Amino acid sequence: MTREEVVKLVQDSDLSDSAKSTWIARITKEGLTQDVLDELKDAFQAEIDAGFEKLGVDISNTPEYKEREAAMVAQIEAIQADFDQKMAQNTKLLNDLQANASQVMDAIKTEEVKASME
Repeated sequence: MTREEVVKLVQDSDLSDSAKSTWIARITKEGLTQDVLDELKDAFQAEIDAGFEKLGVDISNTPEYKEREAAMVAQIEAIQADFDQKMAQNTKLLNDLQANASQVMDAIKTEEVKASME
């Protein structure tokens, strides 16, 4: 979209007049940067959510929302399980390394004692 198209989108939106003025000024000053577009998208989403809330509509109760939420939770749980497994492997490796280092240090000390006795 061009800057003019985005400005027209803001002008035609349900945002408050002060919000429209603020956004138009920001778009004019900063251009269509990713930050501006992301924050504008968030502002539009907040306006949509406020409209739903005003109407008493709870979109979190829809089957689609519940399905996506369940999928997201499953992904997070899988990531957590993978993380936990890798951390356990790393802990085991670290413990093995510490045990080996301790054995090597003991062997070195034993050799030093033997050498000092000779």
